[in-house]
Amino acid sequence: MKYDISFIGLGKLGLPLATNFAIGGKKVLAIDLNESLLDKLNNKQAPWIEPLLQENINEASENITYTNSYSFVPLSNTTIILVNTPSVERDGSFSNEYVVSALISTCEALKASRKESHNFVLSSTVMPGSIASEFIPLIENTLGWTLGKEFNFSYVPDFVAIGSVIKNFRDPDFFLVGANTDEVAQKTFQLYACMLKLAPPTSKVNLQEAELAKVALNAYITTKISFANYLGILAEKLPNINVDNVTNAIGQDKRIGTKYFKAGAPYGGTCFPRDTWAFLKVSNKVGMFAEQMAANEKINNELLDFIASKVEGKIVGLIGLGFKPGTTVTTEGLAEKLLKMGKLKGKQVIVYDKYKDSFDNLSYDGELLLATDVGNVCDVADTVILCNGDKEYDYSQIPPNINVIDPWRIS
Repeated sequence: MKYDISFIGLGKLGLPLATNFAIGGKKVLAIDLNESLLDKLNNKQAPWIEPLLQENINEASENITYTNSYSFVPLSNTTIILVNTPSVERDGSFSNEYVVSALISTCEALKASRKESHNFVLSSTVMPGSIASEFIPLIENTLGWTLGKEFNFSYVPDFVAIGSVIKNFRDPDFFLVGANTDEVAQKTFQLYACMLKLAPPTSKVNLQEAELAKVALNAYITTKISFANYLGILAEKLPNINVDNVTNAIGQDKRIGTKYFKAGAPYGGTCFPRDTWAFLKVSNKVGMFAEQMAANEKINNELLDFIASKVEGKIVGLIGLGFKPGTTVTTEGLAEKLLKMGKLKGKQVIVYDKYKDSFDNLSYDGELLLATDVGNVCDVADTVILCNGDKEYDYSQIPPNINVIDPWRIS
């Protein structure tokens, strides 16, 4: 059997993208080394909560094959890699370990098959310069091939958000592709076009420009979020000001806009914090200091302290553990930050989230009480913190005598 695409990495972003390709009519060889994940997918079970994911898995089933083996990669002409590139602790850069591993396994399969050409597409977020300095030389040295002759390389970074990943892949604000030639960039865009609802604005750039554009976009958004959050702190310290009235008013200016411009909790999740750190790192590497990014981090940390300063009593309830509504991902969310950074030290903490997996995903080893609903939290808590702004909880269960910390102003 021939495949249009061999796709490596079936994580929170990879699986939605792979199934989108399959729904778009492409024959997809989907590779991941996680056996329990593959078991669920081969039984058509969504492995986590993400809007439309179960529907995607069902609809894609005729065109997608899930496996942990690279042996059939040579039966495709294009390999897309979307694996995790975790941040290096205390450094800010990304680890390319999983990308390198995927490339080595792909190249070994191609070499064993004696295939004479192949196309590589990377979607994982990487530090600017990684493709030219590390990935292309790896392919050339392993296979004895030359870029632009036996193989081509494209970079298509994802600009998607957890909770709307499938929608964002299908209907992006714009499509960015970096490649070793304009012709390769155009062919890569045509490959992705099968899943696009409309024809988005498209930018075809070189590989290094695409790498920088990816981290720069998220770094810019954190600047916007931080400014809104600074306004939120300022508004609380000034008389008779509702910060939402301020941000809604000036957000009408097209130069500003209303997206990501609401005072709330510190920015979190799997992308914003680490892309901010990466932007600082890449600037440092060339002797520059991204002062605006450092300011974003400073405001983010000050906001966390500001929220924690409002805690009263000995028992604190945290409602909404995901870093945003509609997800079980807790990474760098307000609840996880408060716990991991010791802002609730000495307090007994009771938590509630409508998704059980959110509790399991919390990166925290301390003792926590698990509540069954909002009312259960309020039965024992002196202070309740509404951590992620989810409007679907029944906040009417919160009695008036409890101290409520609501950064989103929804209760």
